[in-house]
Amino acid sequence: MSNNSVPESGSFVIPLTKLQRRPGNMWETDLLLGPVSDMGVAMARVTPNSPMSAHIRLESVMEGVLASADVDYLVDAECARCLEPMNWHDSTSLQELFLYPDTDSRGREIVPDGDQDGGDEITVYHVHDDAIDLEEAIRDAIVLELPLKPLCDENCRGLCPTCGEKLGAEDHQHEVADPRWSALSGLFTDSDSGPEGIDSA
Repeated sequence: MSNNSVPESGSFVIPLTKLQRRPGNMWETDLLLGPVSDMGVAMARVTPNSPMSAHIRLESVMEGVLASADVDYLVDAECARCLEPMNWHDSTSLQELFLYPDTDSRGREIVPDGDQDGGDEITVYHVHDDAIDLEEAIRDAIVLELPLKPLCDENCRGLCPTCGEKLGAEDHQHEVADPRWSALSGLFTDSDSGPEGIDSA
């Protein structure tokens, strides 16, 4: 058995040597993918340098290879209201079709010139060198499911705009002096006498 017949641990590239190129054939395996360092959105991301476990199923179809994956991973995030750090375990399922490359009359792969997608928003995946690379498909699926504004709690009240402390369920108040009276604050001392030495009693 050749060394490239089995996916390497940590690699997103899956060789197709164990999948016969005949519609209806299927091959399944469990893999460790990653680690990754930049998979996420502004306030939530896959935990940097953490591996992801995945169950991969490959099915041979007329047009190419139908790849299905159930991916488990860890998420690091910050609450959108109070900025408290959070982390949790999550999972994503995806299914993508990887098309066989076009070939000429001799069976050689035709390498397209330039961008063949024409700027379309739909991403088309292809089989290359008898293997498929799942990284982009998995990245897109995970990023679409990560919350843009994660919350540590649905009732999180955020931060106090005056002191910056996290607001809890109890009352949180500050005495705010009217700025128009700030010039008079220096006229009084802790003594019992009022302005101009007049006894306040």
